Amino acid sequence: MAQYSYASFQWRPKERGVLIYSHDLKKGVRAASAKSLEFDGHLDFLKAFVKRLVGPERGCLVVTQSDIPERTGLGGSGAMGVALVGAINRALGVSMPKGDLALLANEIERTDLGHSGGNQDSFGSAIGGVKLITYHKGGGCVCRRLRVPQPVLARLERDSLLIYTGQPHLSGSIHADIKKSYYQPNSPTIQAMDALKAAAQRMAAALRSGDLAGYIDCLNLSRVNHYSLHPSCDSDRLRQFFSALGPFIHGGKTCGAGGGGFIFVHMKSDCRKQCVQTAEALGGRVWHFNFDHKGLLTWEEPSSSEGEIESLTQLMI
Repeated sequence: MAQYSYASFQWRPKERGVLIYSHDLKKGVRAASAKSLEFDGHLDFLKAFVKRLVGPERGCLVVTQSDIPERTGLGGSGAMGVALVGAINRALGVSMPKGDLALLANEIERTDLGHSGGNQDSFGSAIGGVKLITYHKGGGCVCRRLRVPQPVLARLERDSLLIYTGQPHLSGSIHADIKKSYYQPNSPTIQAMDALKAAAQRMAAALRSGDLAGYIDCLNLSRVNHYSLHPSCDSDRLRQFFSALGPFIHGGKTCGAGGGGFIFVHMKSDCRKQCVQTAEALGGRVWHFNFDHKGLLTWEEPSSSEGEIESLTQLMI
């Protein structure tokens, strides 16, 4: 099943101010204007997008909700950032290529909020499908869709599972650990990064050619070298899952920064039930897998009534 993040945006009269509400956190904030929003630990992520994109003196309502649990390694913040930019751009009448929209969402998260991480989550949510991101020395990158044969995509969807281990990960602290290790003399992190890059390039070539054995090999190489970035990327909980699932899978890797969260596995085609039962016996939550090939979608809906807005204001901080 596909999982999505949603953001709705509507203009309000200037004198009504700014209202922001998260259904996931069951929290909201209100302010006289976007300009007056302050980063104070309450919905700062959502505030950052309103402050950057909405005129400083305009009134608006922003409401968000997501299928993706927090701190699980599935790129939930990247997906929500893309949804917010998409919704606000539509209201502003602004159109931009999805790749540029992804970069804008990522810039707000990294620069305005100072959150660590890359831009792969934003690209993944905005563009959809199977992609290869190529980073250039000195800065900049290119994200390209891969043309994967349809039978290969069908087999990947049938034989892939996402499994939540029940242990959240703290990507910010892991990224800090990796950066610290990166600058140490003879850093093993650099060697691991080079190996991850090589595995990604080989995986892209394998998928384009329909070489699933090569894809699985690279999937396992990615897990091994991911753990080699820094010890905090690994955990006993992750190893417990991979050890128990070993007889039923060809391979897999940890999602996101690691340390916990979700794992992604490629099952043996006749072991789906055993894999699911084993994961659930360990306390895992199993999600069946399918590709979203469209990426970001935006559309028009009727505006919330004053009564509906008033019910939200009762929940605001």
